[in-house]
Amino acid sequence: MSRFVPNGSYQKTASQISSNLYGKSQRRDQTWIASGFNITDLSGGLVNWDGALQPEDASLPATGFIPNGSYQQTTQDISVVLTAYCQKIDRSWQWSSLDISRYKQGDGDIANIDGILKIQK
Repeated sequence: MSRFVPNGSYQKTASQISSNLYGKSQRRDQTWIASGFNITDLSGGLVNWDGALQPEDASLPATGFIPNGSYQQTTQDISVVLTAYCQKIDRSWQWSSLDISRYKQGDGDIANIDGILKIQK
């Protein structure tokens, strides 16, 4: 998987796994706009181009799932959300999401508990 997709037992019973970064980015005219970027396959960092987040070359963070990059100077309320299509006990499937902004691999296993992504300590 990708650097921005955490390992976990959920991967055995989940598909369409992705990580998305969300925030409010400042535009050139000083207004703020909701912004986001799918960081699932991101290999570097992000830059804010007039409110739109775009990939840029930047070293990866040592820990955590928030990418480095110049966007951090002009983007507020940054969060990273893991989403996946998770299988339930009855074998049906549903979408689930989990905020992993502050998650570190040592915090516990990310598990699929009956279709819901949860951190198991």
